[in-house]
Order: sequence, then C-alpha cells, then structure tokens
Amino acid sequence: MTTVRIEGVQMVVSPKLEENLARILDHIVKSDADFILFPEMSLTGYHGDFSAKATVAAWQKIAAACRQSYTSAIIGTGCVEDGRIYIQSRIYTDAGELLGTHEKLVPTSGDREWCTPGEELRMFEHMGITFGCLICNDMWVTPGCGPYPDPRLSCQLGRRGAQVIFHSINSGTSAAHVPYHESNLKLRAMESEVYIITANAASLDQDINAPSGIMSPKGSWLVQTPRRGEHTYAFDLEFDTD
Repeated sequence: MTTVRIEGVQMVVSPKLEENLARILDHIVKSDADFILFPEMSLTGYHGDFSAKATVAAWQKIAAACRQSYTSAIIGTGCVEDGRIYIQSRIYTDAGELLGTHEKLVPTSGDREWCTPGEELRMFEHMGITFGCLICNDMWVTPGCGPYPDPRLSCQLGRRGAQVIFHSINSGTSAAHVPYHESNLKLRAMESEVYIITANAASLDQDINAPSGIMSPKGSWLVQTPRRGEHTYAFDLEFDTD
C-alpha cells in the first residue's frame, strides 16, 4: 500500500497576482502534504487581464517553494501561449519540476470571451499514483454556462486508469447550482471509480456552491470544509500498489 497525504486550500482569490502569490507560497512552505491543491485561477485571479511576464516569474517562485517544502502543488493560473489565453492547472513536483499542465477543456461561455479551450486530456504519474486534473466546468458542464456537449472527462480519466482527479474550482455562490454540483461529484466519482479532490475559491460572506474536500469512489465525502470562509483540509489516502 502507498499512503499519500492530500491537502486542499479553499482561499479567497484576489484579482491581484501579487496578493495571491504571497498566500500560495505561504501555504506551500507550511504544508506537510504530498500534494496540495489550489482553486481555479488562484494565482492570477479569475480574468484574462494579467501580465504574462509576472505570471512566469511567479511560477518560478512556486517551483522553488515546492522544492523547499518537498510538496507537489497543483496551481490554478492563467497562461498565455502563442498570444492565446488559457485557464490552466500547473503541477509542480516536490523536486520543483514541472510535471505537466492541464488547460480547461470546457470553458463556460463567459470564460470564452477571453480564453481559448484546451485541446488534450492528459494523465500524470507521481508519488505512486496515477491522476488527472480537471478545472471547474470540465467536470460538470453546467446548464446555463454554454450549450456545449459533455465529453464526460472524468469517465475518460477513470477508463484510462486514473485513481485520482484533482478538481480546481471557482464556481461562485449561486445556490441554484448546489444540488447539481453535489450530485455530479458523487455520481462521477462512482462512475469512474476515482477519488475526486476539490478546492474551490472562497467567499467570506456567502456560502460557495461547490464544496472543497475529497469525494470517495463510493460517492461519499471523506472530508469537506465549511462552505463559507477560508479553510484547508488534509487527508491520507491509501492506494494498492499491486
């Protein structure tokens, strides 16, 4: 058996990169987890008006913090490539190396006003586990967020052998979406036989509409943070290495 310690961070995402970076670095340096997950666009802020140069410099500082703390981090960020903006998760290992990236494949109609959809669903292996990353609407293709077909990305990852899906979220506080998000996480975890690890952007004065925590392959929450305010959680998952 392999035991992997997972930490999730439900944090307020500022529109200012420098504010987010300082808090992300603090979480990483203090972490004793094998993996630490942050919300969607948690570094740059949830918008397309960020400095590519400052963002790249921030990535380098995050990589150094991961190396210092021996922690692998999944960071939500904006990314500029060939003049196009992507919503991205970047995976930095405990050695400070970039393991890979995931670009949001199903951006909402609002996202698409300033970002480009990603093109590839990737799988990763590290610390003895096989995993994928999804970003917010990638998981649930929410009605009202654009007339896009549901590619069942979680199911695709499960069929390809993923044990874990790291799901970075910035879903807001609309109460109407709570039942949909909850049931989707449970049913998709069960269908794909994977753990779904979530980290949502926090609100200080309202309940967010998708929880941060760990959903088991049996469709039950192993740990879940309160929906209001900033919180972290940590949990040890065991995986069969045979």
